[in-house]
Amino acid sequence: MKEIFDFILRNIIWLILIFIGLFFLKPQLAEINTLLLITAIEAVAIALSGLAAYAYTKVDFTKNAVSSNLGFIFLGVHICVGLVVLGVYIAQYN
Repeated sequence: MKEIFDFILRNIIWLILIFIGLFFLKPQLAEINTLLLITAIEAVAIALSGLAAYAYTKVDFTKNAVSSNLGFIFLGVHICVGLVVLGVYIAQYN
């Protein structure tokens, strides 16, 4: 239980950014709406990267950890989130 509470405290900024981005997603200007949507999606991607890094570092998948593994997790999550957003965009507007 303490580990979950510590995880939430470490990532509270990203959680707040997600909720703020989703709350203010109804502005009148298209540019502001786009910037807020990008902020909300990026906050979700960073939160997912943190969750993946937490899960990856708690379970020892390799005997010799390579220092770039966390960078690959960050990059992989952002590529996957970007592809999902692109797929949803294409499906909705085309």
